[in-house]
Amino acid sequence: MSLEQRIPGWCPLCRSRCGCISVVRDGRLVAVEPYPEHPTGQSLCAKGQAAPELVYSPDRLLYPMKRTRPKSDPDPGWVRISWDEALELTAAAMQRIAKVHGSESVAFAVTTPSGTGISDTIQWIERLMRAFGSPNDCYATEVCNWHKDFATAYTFGTGVGTPDLANTGCVLLWGHNPNGAWLAKAQRVAAARARGAALIVIDPRRVGPAAKADQWLRVRPGTDGALALGIAGVMIANGWFDGPFIRRWSNACFLVHDDAGRLLTEADLVAGGRIDRHVLWNAKTGKAEVAAARPGERAERPSEYMLEGKAVVHTTAGPTVCRTVFEHYAELCRDYAPNRVEAITGVAAAQIEATARLLWESRPVCYYAWSGVEQHTNATQTDRAIAVLYALTGSHDAPGGNIQLEKVPTNDISGQEFVTPAQRARTLGVHERPLGPARHGWVTSDHLYRAILDEDPYPVRGVISFGRNFLIAYADVERGIQALEKLEFYAHVDLFLNPSANYADVVLPANSPWEREALRVGFDVDQHANGFVQLRPQAVASRGESRDDGWIAFELAKRLGLNNEFWQGDRDAGYRDMLEPSGLDLDDLRAHPPGISVALEPRYRRFESCDGFETPTRRVEIWSETFRVNGYDPLPVYVEPAVSPVSRPDLATRYPLVLTSAKPHQYCHGQFRQLPRLRTLLRDPRVEMHPDTAKLRSIADGDWVVLSTPSGRIRARALLKDTLDPAVVAAQHGWWQACDALGLPGYPVYGDGSANFNALIGARDADPISGSMPHRSYLCEVAPLEDV
Repeated sequence: MSLEQRIPGWCPLCRSRCGCISVVRDGRLVAVEPYPEHPTGQSLCAKGQAAPELVYSPDRLLYPMKRTRPKSDPDPGWVRISWDEALELTAAAMQRIAKVHGSESVAFAVTTPSGTGISDTIQWIERLMRAFGSPNDCYATEVCNWHKDFATAYTFGTGVGTPDLANTGCVLLWGHNPNGAWLAKAQRVAAARARGAALIVIDPRRVGPAAKADQWLRVRPGTDGALALGIAGVMIANGWFDGPFIRRWSNACFLVHDDAGRLLTEADLVAGGRIDRHVLWNAKTGKAEVAAARPGERAERPSEYMLEGKAVVHTTAGPTVCRTVFEHYAELCRDYAPNRVEAITGVAAAQIEATARLLWESRPVCYYAWSGVEQHTNATQTDRAIAVLYALTGSHDAPGGNIQLEKVPTNDISGQEFVTPAQRARTLGVHERPLGPARHGWVTSDHLYRAILDEDPYPVRGVISFGRNFLIAYADVERGIQALEKLEFYAHVDLFLNPSANYADVVLPANSPWEREALRVGFDVDQHANGFVQLRPQAVASRGESRDDGWIAFELAKRLGLNNEFWQGDRDAGYRDMLEPSGLDLDDLRAHPPGISVALEPRYRRFESCDGFETPTRRVEIWSETFRVNGYDPLPVYVEPAVSPVSRPDLATRYPLVLTSAKPHQYCHGQFRQLPRLRTLLRDPRVEMHPDTAKLRSIADGDWVVLSTPSGRIRARALLKDTLDPAVVAAQHGWWQACDALGLPGYPVYGDGSANFNALIGARDADPISGSMPHRSYLCEVAPLEDV
């Protein structure tokens, strides 16, 4: 008689963290099912259901191994070694490089917690990196989450927050398809729609909720910033904006010194005045006034302050013409009249006007913008343009808008306390892009490759990678190969050998989420879910000698002399440290695997305290002095994508189509195409195109084609979709793995026969603030495979 266990937990393979039940029979994982009692457990996608194939894949990396042949050899000559030898080799190399070149010369690389199981253990890896003294984590945040979570803070002082879908009147999804990226959110969007909320989707592709939207705006890839300005212009022209909110809680009424191109300050009015105090024009008295340092600090009369227009202000330098921030912003928006925006974006002028009206009349509005607007060379200002447009609705941090969820209090155990100002100043790229991800220790692949290959600004000689597949995840694949070949030491931790791991000196076998225990505090899809705490049990024994990433971090810490920073090697002590402010007990959580719910009530409109917003002016910053003093435009200006038919007409003659991309929802980025259950759903790499575009090139649905750009070429199968703009094609990233069970091939990462999307994208052009690459707005051509 077999023994069956049903073990509650969650699936960490994507951002949704869907609650699930692991079905274990006689010690073997046989199924993973939805867990409806969990706040994110209403359903489960194919990736979670394929977990048994993941755990028992014959391709799993099960033992530590080291290289025995040169990195130029296509065969690394792997030989099995013990964990002790592997860890000692790695720790010794890290110490050797740090002694000669400094700890910053050992970079870390961590895969995304939004699309892999690394979310179980990432805090331990970050703690190791920071305690060791490295300021460099190649994290890919510039093409994933940085803009929504950090660039948005330049406007609101916080990240994009969480859409309050249960109370909203309008859902705006901009470059985000929750059906493929966040199933728990998709369910709540559908519920809001069923309840009567309006739905607006802005996406070049008609996917997911776009099929049921009140407005689907088919924007040309990379022109979203122009569209945001155009919609805002219509709202301003018609008075469709929350005037009281904008006057009181934004810096819209601040005066701009037109000649100097900066905000007017108290120092302009009186000798000895402060440069961090700004000036308003009281239309009732006809005088300039110094604004309160914080909008709730004293009784002000926002209705008396000039919002639009100009005034002559008597400054210490004489009469000076000043206009308000809002006047500057409105002028910028007027430059993007609907007809002009239609010409830029492809979205009809009438639809732009209808969308503006719908946003205003359906308030409160909540929104989410993700990678669809992040993977462009103008990504940061696009995020600013969307955020300021959203501010016009007055819905920020209000019921039905975007809110900051209350959290179960915990201690941060990721090692931030170890980071010194001197260490942060050594982060690669921080001087070139001081407002971007490098501020937080996240480096781009471009800066990492530069430090490895050119030793600029200093040499990086070692890389410790936890799941990062450089050659599939990043642009400029050939340069990535050169960089990995040049490294003095490269250790790679993963479940499977991937193309990047083939250049490692040591590979360390990670286990799967079903083979380890993990703690999660908060499932941030809504307030109830964010009060849920769960210690997920280990469902089955680890295969072979595979270990979880956290165990590896603790063991390396021991060998690096960092045991004191790691609770003397006691991970439970680390968890207890983390949980201490919450009042929750680790043993209670272990004894109650279904999880414990902590009652939390959302707090709305927090800014109405005297503190306002967490920005330099304590207000929503339509005009950003932070941007201005760092050499960027203080307003959310639109700049054409760097490689487009408009910006590069010289290239467009040979590459007339606009190339964009999207993650196929069947897979976790560049992983799991070897699993039969998933590969059956999507057998080959696809490139979507309009039937008319295909016909002009003698391409039929399902044909193999060659997709070429100024940077490279790959192969894929054509998928014809009449909802695409005929000038746009959409390809998929992440293809390299074979599926032997189905007899389906793998593909080289570069050169003839490659299907690697990143072989198409060059790294010469990037967002000047974040470093984001043009993965979703480039130029290309498509031809039948046999014609090439």
